[in-house]
Parts: sequence; structure tokens; C-alpha cells
Amino acid sequence: MRLTNLWKPVLLLASLVGLTYAAVPASEVKLESYTYSNNVLSGKIYVKNIAYAKTVTVIYSDNSDSWSYSTEAAYTEPISGTNYEYWQFSTTVGSSGIHQFYIKYVVNGVSYYDNNGGQGKNYVVATSTSSPSSTSTGPDPTTPTGPVIVPTGTVAVPGGNSTISTWAKTQKATSFKMVLSNINPAGTVKGFIAASLSTSGPDYFYSWTRDSALVANMVSFMYSTEYAGDATVLGLLKDYVTFQVNEQSASTVCNCLGEPKFNKDGSSYTGSWGRPQNDGPAERASTLIAFAKTYAAQTSDSTYVSGTLKTAIFKDLDYIVTVWSNNCYDLWEEVNGLHFYTLMVMRHGLVKGAEFATANGDSTRATTYTNTANTIRAKIDTFWSSSKNYVSVTQNQSGGANKPSGLDVSVLIAANAAGLGDGFYTSGSDKILASAVAIENSFASIYSVNSNLPSWLGNAIGRYPEDTYNGNGNSQGNPWFIGIATYAELYYRAIIEWTIGSGISVNSVNLPFFQKFDSSITSGTTYAPGSAGFTTLTSKIALAADAYLSTVKYHGSTNGSFSEQFDRTSGTMTGARDLTWSHAAVITAIEAKSGLLV
Repeated sequence: MRLTNLWKPVLLLASLVGLTYAAVPASEVKLESYTYSNNVLSGKIYVKNIAYAKTVTVIYSDNSDSWSYSTEAAYTEPISGTNYEYWQFSTTVGSSGIHQFYIKYVVNGVSYYDNNGGQGKNYVVATSTSSPSSTSTGPDPTTPTGPVIVPTGTVAVPGGNSTISTWAKTQKATSFKMVLSNINPAGTVKGFIAASLSTSGPDYFYSWTRDSALVANMVSFMYSTEYAGDATVLGLLKDYVTFQVNEQSASTVCNCLGEPKFNKDGSSYTGSWGRPQNDGPAERASTLIAFAKTYAAQTSDSTYVSGTLKTAIFKDLDYIVTVWSNNCYDLWEEVNGLHFYTLMVMRHGLVKGAEFATANGDSTRATTYTNTANTIRAKIDTFWSSSKNYVSVTQNQSGGANKPSGLDVSVLIAANAAGLGDGFYTSGSDKILASAVAIENSFASIYSVNSNLPSWLGNAIGRYPEDTYNGNGNSQGNPWFIGIATYAELYYRAIIEWTIGSGISVNSVNLPFFQKFDSSITSGTTYAPGSAGFTTLTSKIALAADAYLSTVKYHGSTNGSFSEQFDRTSGTMTGARDLTWSHAAVITAIEAKSGLLV
């Protein structure tokens, strides 16, 4: 986007190194951190929550000091215990390069600026970081390379495998294109998001409430960042809303909002199926809230938010308040019980819903949602097994697949998708890290493709070790692209979490995780952000995250296509082709690699 007649700040010829901020700044808007690598400028911003509708813009000059460039930042999450929010931005800089930038925050008709100290200064970009050096020892080098970090209070995700860093940019564009091609495919009503275009062997040509919500949430994020203002993407998101609103009032077998999937004409599926699946309404509410935030920031259409979106959001969350403690089927549609994943996404939706209700003047709902979220939080904590040192996925099972281990990658998906930045089963939290080790170990020994892996590949990950679904029947379960991308995203998110928090503290719970990267590390070891030890350890973890993406790349198609699964022995793709969720999971992992949280 190009802007003209902008206020032109004064150039600062000083270094940014060593600049630090408090937990939240005593100002309306403040840069927290940024990186500039391979012509991509990315960063994170503190924004004071003065009003619901707001815009945050990063305005930058090229190397000739022409101030005709800008990119919109997007809301990501509230900062617990404060009246501040995190907003993030990412933009590809053109051939004219970048010299410096500042931030403009507009709310209630008032403009606030962060130009590096409020004294006519700007953030000067070290342009030498635009082409990071790398070393190559083969097709997938393992020498850590990547962006030179510009410290402004925190450090971004370290660079890792340079080959994967290059691939990730291309793959993100390819995957996003494939996701969009699965929205409104021929012969469907508007807003239909196909789980896959595969209609036989297996038939996935349905719109699952859960899959659609997770995919639409990613699309909404893209609309709030690099596709800000894009009419086509906005149109697809509004089509999604229309389809989901119709779903909420459709006749269903379960006569509830937990009906799992819908046909291409918008009617509900009436065949035998595992129902209800009550994670769907919670995920949908969270997605609609995120969309409402960016839609309000980019348009003046307050009626759409206060009418259409608010009605749909409250309908889902009111339902969750009444059913959260009931048994339902899990996200894999196989087990009836009470599930860690489902409770996590419910809590996420209710916490976000309480903020949304407050912003829309509904204090009664805000209180109800908050109280229910707190009750769910207490229940979630009962899934932790101190004797096993991992989260057990399901309680009160009353039928379905046999999972005696209790291990399931959905625990980690929940941390990525439903963590609230408060340390409670977030990606970098002790119990999630311990669970990640246990889950990975369970797959390392049962999949032949994990034997004798080169150092640049990570382990292939499935759903759960006892899985028998092979993509089109039952025999032996396989690795899923979703599971592998989940590990990559978990590691990147953990690094971000430790960086913007108090660093790394090794204890008896998370010790098995950190010993994967340093066998001599002991409980009680601590690393502060920015310290040599912290940098060394997080660089190894970032490289491991890249290895998971290398596995995704290795087993995917050369044209960037991903199925649902690949064979545990041969490594050949199987199951539904171009599973929409597979592509969305890869995109969110790649965004986390660049320091942005979807």
C-alpha cells in the first residue's frame, strides 16, 4: 500500500542496540520487537486498548528516504492483567529497500505515534540483514543462519535452516492459494470450505465446522496482515460467516450447534456420525471474534459487527456455557468423552468472548463467560498426570477408539491454537513441553520412516500411537502433515513465549524436553532472554523446528501439495488430497517461524 502527504519524522543516526522497555509501556503505542530478513520486515507492537475499533500502521521509508510505504498491523491477543494488546505486522519490502520506520495508532479520531522515543526519532533498519549469510553442506544445511536480530526489548525467532527459510516463503504462498481454491468450489453454496476436494477414496467433500473455523481463522489473520484491504479475501470471509450463520439455524440430527459437518448445499449431514462435536462452536466463535476485530479496524461497517457477527458469536458461546461439561466426540471424531483439546478451545472462546461482550456493552455475558472459563480452567488441569509426566487426552470415555496411552498430538494443537499467553498450557509451558517429548517418543519407534533420519529431518508425527485409520480405511495409522507442522509451530511459539517473558527455567517437569538439545542441562538452570546460553539453546530449538518443516517438505509434493497423511513405511502421500487443514497448519507454522502468531 502506498500513501502520500505523510508526516515525515526526523532521521535518527544512532544505534538501536540495547534498547529495552518495561513489561508494558507508559504510552498508547510502542514497538516491542522487529526483525528484517530477506526483504521481510516483521514485528510486534504494544497497543493500549482505548476503544474496540482502531488501526495500527507501520509507515516506512525506502533507501532514498521516500515516505510512501506502509503496512497494517493486526491484533493478536490481549496482555493479561493490563489494558494493552499485542499487534503484529509483516510486509515484504520492494526493490527500493527500507531505511527507517515509525508506528501510527488511530483510535476515536485521535492519532498516536511511536517514533522511537517520542523525540523526533525513528527506528533505523540495519539493511545489511536483508540478505543473511548462510553455509551449505548439502541439500538441507544444518548450520544455523538467518536474520540478524535488532533488539528493541525482545529477540525474535533465531534463524535456522536457510534452505527451509527460503522454501517457507514460497510454500506459504502456495498453501494459501490452495486454501482459497477449496473455498466456494464449483457446485457449492457460498461460504462452503471443503475439507478436501477429494470426493472418493476418501470422500472429504464436506464442510466440517471445526476445520472451517481453523482455516477461516488463518485466512482472517492473512486479511489483517499482508492481505489487508483485499476485497477478494474479505468476500470469502463474509461468505464463510453467511454459511456459518445458516449452519447455526439448520436442522440437524443432534438438534444442537455441535453438528460436525455439512453438505455442499449447506444442509447438515444426516448419516451416522460421531456427534455432537462441541469444539466446533467454540472454534467458530473465536474465529468470528478475530474477524470482527480486523473487520472493525479496516472498515466503517459497525452494523455488521454489532449485528451479524455479535449474534453468531453469542449464540455459540451461550451454547458452550450450557454444554461444556457434557461428553462429546473429540476432534478426530472417534472418541466420546471429555477432551483436553475441546476444553482448551472452549476456554479460549469464552475468554475472547468476555472481552468481546465487554466491548459491545454486554456485562452480563462477559461475567458469565469469564466465570465459565475459570471453571473450565480448573477442569483442564486435571488432565495432567504427574506420574506419567504428560497430559492425558481424554476423561470419562464412553466409547470409541482405544487409546490406553492417553497420548495425542491434539494436546499440542490445543496449546498452539488455544493458548492465551498466560502460561496455562501454552506452547512453551512446562507441561506441554513434557507432553511433546512423550508424544514424539511414541511415534519415533513405530513409524519406519523415522528410522535412520538424517540430521536435517524431524520425526514424522501422527495423531496418537494406537491410531488405525490409514486415510481410507483401517489398518495402521500414518503420520499426518498437521501433526508435524504442529511440532514446528510449537517450538517457534515456545521461543517467542520465552523471549517476551522471563526466559527459560529448567525444572523436573520440562527437563526431558531441554535435554533433547543439551544432554548436560540440569533442573534449576535458568537463561535470561538475550543471554549467551539463551541464544545458544533457542537456536538449537529453532533448528529442530525447521527440521519438522523439512519433513513436511520432504514428504510433500514438489508442487507444494499436501495430502492428509503419508504412509508410515514408504513415505508416500495417502488419504484426502490437499487437505485444507494441512495447508492451514503449515501456514500458521511458517508465520510462527517469522515471529507472527496466528
